[in-house]
Amino acid sequence: MRKKIICIIIVICLLLAFGATATIDWLYETFGHLSMDEIIFHIKVPIEGSNTDIIFIFAKECLWKVLLPTIIISFVLIYPMVKDLKIINDKIHTSERKRTIAVSLCLAMAILIVSIVKIIKTTDIKDYIEDQMDHSNFIANEYVNPQNTAIQFSDNKRNLIYIFLESMETTYYSVEEGGLSKDNLIPEIAQLAKENIDFSYTEQLGGANVLTGTSWTVGAMSAQTAGVPLKLKIDNNALGEYSTFLGGAYSIGQILQNNGYHNFLLLGSDATFGGRKKLFEQHGNYEIWDFESAMQERRVSEKIWWGYSDNLLFEFAKEKILKLANQDEPFNFTMLTADTHFPDGYQCSDCENKWDEQYKNVISCSSKQVGEFVNWIKKQDFYDNTTIVIAGDHLTMQSNFFELEEGQDYQKKVVSIVINPAVEVTNTKNREYSTFDLYPTTLAALGAEIEGNKLGLGTNLFSEEETLIEKYGIEYVNNELKKNSRFYDNNILISK
Repeated sequence: MRKKIICIIIVICLLLAFGATATIDWLYETFGHLSMDEIIFHIKVPIEGSNTDIIFIFAKECLWKVLLPTIIISFVLIYPMVKDLKIINDKIHTSERKRTIAVSLCLAMAILIVSIVKIIKTTDIKDYIEDQMDHSNFIANEYVNPQNTAIQFSDNKRNLIYIFLESMETTYYSVEEGGLSKDNLIPEIAQLAKENIDFSYTEQLGGANVLTGTSWTVGAMSAQTAGVPLKLKIDNNALGEYSTFLGGAYSIGQILQNNGYHNFLLLGSDATFGGRKKLFEQHGNYEIWDFESAMQERRVSEKIWWGYSDNLLFEFAKEKILKLANQDEPFNFTMLTADTHFPDGYQCSDCENKWDEQYKNVISCSSKQVGEFVNWIKKQDFYDNTTIVIAGDHLTMQSNFFELEEGQDYQKKVVSIVINPAVEVTNTKNREYSTFDLYPTTLAALGAEIEGNKLGLGTNLFSEEETLIEKYGIEYVNNELKKNSRFYDNNILISK
């Protein structure tokens, strides 16, 4: 019986060692450098609604890297322990067997330890643990509670159309326009940025920096709608229990709802994935129409990519917006694209083969769809009283896509454009800002007057007030956001 237990322990040690190593290697090769905040978040929330293609890709590429070495090394370590089982009374053989068992067990545990050391060196887990042991008052000192801030709307309330673009980076602009691409991959979006507001006010197009806790979709949405990062500790169950989502945060959806707006969220994927449904339901009571809604209404018949493709998403968007525009109340229509998600994106039938890489074709296709959609909005009767915000949610996770060379001085950002705002720009300096700042900026673009021009961790970019990055620098802000914050845990992550 003891030998069986030791054999099981050996197999478990090897499975853990090779499984963990293969998983981390695959994650970093596929997604690039993931933050510990993102890894922990996705461990703690359900995977319901995710794209199962990624799971199949992982299984295809990694299972053999786990099972094959586990089987071979298990045999090498276990066979010497179980051979000559008939000789059980010979003291010499018994002594040798004990040594063999001890050596096999030690070797299995040594392999596991080597794997753990490799994971520690590969990931940020060591820095993450150190940061969690280091307390910071940065969020406590800089956070401006929207519930305690005077926000005044005019009687003529403007509609809002907010377009989250999956993985839409400024690197897709041409080098001459401030990107990293030899040819402009997103000419329509670039033209919108030139004709409207991106807060750069230079010859090169600008965008928003992505900070700690905002580098994946729901973290990005939390930043842009509530001005806060998404930070979870390993031992924190607030989202693991999945009953509340950033219960202490106060978002643009709640502000608009309290001012008579109808909030609407359109997704081509399952809204439950990553907690997006919880975020928008609990922060503005959004009407949500996603892939599951489309299936229930028989508007689509099968799942493609993450749900249904973006060409359908924009058609559904037109339909939903027209319906909202016919109501008496102002509307906040928010949508999220998905075709530009890694790996390689989804190239629908409307996409041209302009480039030699599928991902580039999908990015260009998304730009064309956005351009056509904005042109459609401009032709509608409600446009004069409508503000449009276009924002990339986070940087691309497509591994090695526009990877920076060693020593290259370039700060990757996400696209951010404001179209038809109700307020004029008074500060025309080149702004250094983050996705946090899009929260109060969007409200200001609707014509709202914000006491102090700050909400959450964001600053109204139409004002003269400095953003956190302009005040402290991006490195300092990121370092402070990584640290443990009791204020965040007790006042934003959960509600009192």
